[in-house]
Amino acid sequence: MGDFHEHVVFGFLAAAVTAYFMAEQMALTQLELFCSGLAVVTGSVLPDIDHKKAYAHRAAKSFCAVGSGITIIVYLSYPIHVRFILAALAFLLVYIGFSSIKFKHRGFTHSLSFMFLSTLAGIGLSAYFFASFLPGLALGVGILSHLTLDRHFKIS
Repeated sequence: MGDFHEHVVFGFLAAAVTAYFMAEQMALTQLELFCSGLAVVTGSVLPDIDHKKAYAHRAAKSFCAVGSGITIIVYLSYPIHVRFILAALAFLLVYIGFSSIKFKHRGFTHSLSFMFLSTLAGIGLSAYFFASFLPGLALGVGILSHLTLDRHFKIS
């Protein structure tokens, strides 16, 4: 039952142990190392996205809201004043919508199913964007470290 800092430190410890045992099997580029390190940290706090007071929940809410606004400004072809109004509305809707979702702490996000689905999605995205599966696998290592530290494993 660790806090944010303990989860991050334990995630890095899990990544270091994994990297130590895999060092002989593969050579990593600087981009793979950076993205994998970032993925481990993200994965080590990601399961707490279901806790309203957790850093992960607040950060996800903010990033999703800001990201939706930026996406509308960048990708829509309306006049700029219309895009800004739509972006502001999207920001508010996403922020308020994210706040209104009722999560059960230590629910689905603290399960092995969530870990496997997140790892598969991470592997797919990292293979597409970086031509390497390692950042996605590192996300799974981070989530597994979180579940291990919390001692809260569920199948689904």
